Amino acid sequence: MTLPSESLPPPGWGARGIDGLLGAFPPGQLSEIVGPWSSGGSSLLLALIARVTTSGGKAAVVDGTDAFDPFSAAAAGVDLSGVLWVKCGGRLDPACRAADLLVRCPGFVLVAMDLGELPLRRRQSLPSSLWLRLRRAVEGSPTILVLRAPQRLAGSAAALVVSARRLEARWMGASQPTRFAGLSSELRLLRARIFPHPNLLPPLEGEGTRNPLSPLGRGQGEGCWTIEWRS
Repeated sequence: MTLPSESLPPPGWGARGIDGLLGAFPPGQLSEIVGPWSSGGSSLLLALIARVTTSGGKAAVVDGTDAFDPFSAAAAGVDLSGVLWVKCGGRLDPACRAADLLVRCPGFVLVAMDLGELPLRRRQSLPSSLWLRLRRAVEGSPTILVLRAPQRLAGSAAALVVSARRLEARWMGASQPTRFAGLSSELRLLRARIFPHPNLLPPLEGEGTRNPLSPLGRGQGEGCWTIEWRS
């Protein structure tokens, strides 16, 4: 499914494909958004935060690399009055402890743990027991817990995994293209242990494709969306 940039509303609103994907992140579970810098993964996370906050919910952003930009978030439709921003100064341990604490606090619809490029740059080991502990902490709660990282970290502890891959960056400029205008990215479903209602996600376009999140589509391939993100 391709969403043309000229008709794309702020991320998470009105566009059938992206809104359906955002609705698939399950409460009471750990999910992952993976992909390198400038792949569209951070835009997907902002779209999810926008969806929660503009609906009146509260979101907590555990910012591992202090890279969260409130101006970009507001431009993406995020209601900043509904966001708790936890800056971790590039340290993994405080980020993990903050996420563990916040998912146990009532009132947050979403807790987003954004590690950016931190694991690759610091080369700090992250034991698998950490993700199992976070999964147990959020289980049974109404909170959506999302980990954003360049690569998969949570392993089998993640109920939903979406990967992002940059397809094309767009630039603007009269004499030469020097101003970033947006990018197109491929969002691919890598794992969905808990399947949402099939109406949440529309069938994929193209001959012979089916919605992999519906009961009939389990194990039949991966869902894939092409999304145009505007600057």
